[in-house]
Amino acid sequence: MRVVVVDDEKKMRDEIADYLKTFEKEQKVSVIAQVYESPEDFLEHYQKDADLILLDVEMPGMDGISLARRIRQDDKEVLLMFITNMAQYALHGYEVEAIDYVIKPLGYQEFDLKMKKAMRYMGRHEKKQMMLQTTDGIQPVAIEDILYVEVIRHYLQYHTTGQVYEVRGAMKEAEEELERYHFVRCNQSYLVNLAKVACLHGNTVTVGSDQLPISRNKKTAFVDALTRYIGGMA
Repeated sequence: MRVVVVDDEKKMRDEIADYLKTFEKEQKVSVIAQVYESPEDFLEHYQKDADLILLDVEMPGMDGISLARRIRQDDKEVLLMFITNMAQYALHGYEVEAIDYVIKPLGYQEFDLKMKKAMRYMGRHEKKQMMLQTTDGIQPVAIEDILYVEVIRHYLQYHTTGQVYEVRGAMKEAEEELERYHFVRCNQSYLVNLAKVACLHGNTVTVGSDQLPISRNKKTAFVDALTRYIGGMA
């Protein structure tokens, strides 16, 4: 996980660097941190290889909001998070698609929660594949391309953005494999990729161009999972 910090206050830079080390140990994840004391220094040396950039809002010269706009001109994917004294500044985050903000003075517990949220966002954008044993041989399929999985007797149909792949298998096995990628059942026959939900209306969920029924006993859990996913909590 590559994290960049841009903050003109040395105390804050050192504090975040210490927090990142603690987070690295507790979560058992490798964190590579780069620290810059000014937007100008950042723009001169940044290699466009970060997963997350933490930006102080109030800095002399170019402020964090302006720097975020510059970053978005060249990089639409990197995660942005603001560091600020006042929450109202964070409203500007919507225009640059910042995932969150942290309020000074910064405590580790809050920082830990924000970093975990950033990791969940990173996980959503990771390109992962699964290998499907079809009648035509082994077929690699990008998980992000799967709309939903349908079970018909002893076969599973993987409906993707391009085509449908049929394999012999059980829904329980597919559910266990895809659960970490935010696939949830809307009924006994369908396992839905929450990232591909276009609309939820009554007892029907629209996935791609298909409308799938939501069963009564699955509805509460499905809606809760979708709400958490949209809110960045899953």
